[in-house]
Amino acid sequence: MKVIVLHGDNERASYQRLEKFIEVARARGWQVNFLDSPEGISEKLSRVSLFGQQPFFVIRNINKWPPSALKKTKKVLEKGEGTVVVYHHDFLGKTTLESLPKGVKLEEFKLPKLIFDFLDSFYPGNAKRTLTLLHQVLKKEPPEFVFALLARHVRDLYWAKTDSSMPYPPWRIQKLKNQAGKFSQEALEEIIKSLSETDIKVKTSQAELASSLDLLAVTLLK
Repeated sequence: MKVIVLHGDNERASYQRLEKFIEVARARGWQVNFLDSPEGISEKLSRVSLFGQQPFFVIRNINKWPPSALKKTKKVLEKGEGTVVVYHHDFLGKTTLESLPKGVKLEEFKLPKLIFDFLDSFYPGNAKRTLTLLHQVLKKEPPEFVFALLARHVRDLYWAKTDSSMPYPPWRIQKLKNQAGKFSQEALEEIIKSLSETDIKVKTSQAELASSLDLLAVTLLK
């Protein structure tokens, strides 16, 4: 089987790439199958279309599959026919990547450094720097994407503040813990609440997202 891995922290870019693969597969008349769990994975990957269509599989959530399922999957991928796209909305861990057959095509999608600088700047007392970086990011990225990244980042900060069982590399966990240490737990809870309220207002046309991001940075990082 031809195996392509799409992963990285730029979820928007990786998902757009996935959509393109699916679009091309359907245009060619291939049978598109989505596999989100390891149950019956060997049989599903080995199944041949009754109509002679080229099999095309999209595997999601592979980072949650047990070693036994990954071992079975690897054997089928090495001998089967068709195309498999392994999609993950973040970077896959070394163990998962090593469980795949040799010769897979890896495509990484990384967020621009400017976005990391913006997210790293988000902490109390740093509103001016955060606003400057936010405006620079918004010149290149849509506000919906920036808002989603910020919401996910704040979620991770709260997670790092309240629980140590994060499925990230040690260096990333420590970095989140360091930034989370600049907030109180109550402050992070208030930010999460504000982000949720902003999301509702934007979706109900009560607020404009770009200006709302400005307001959030000013009011939440005092």
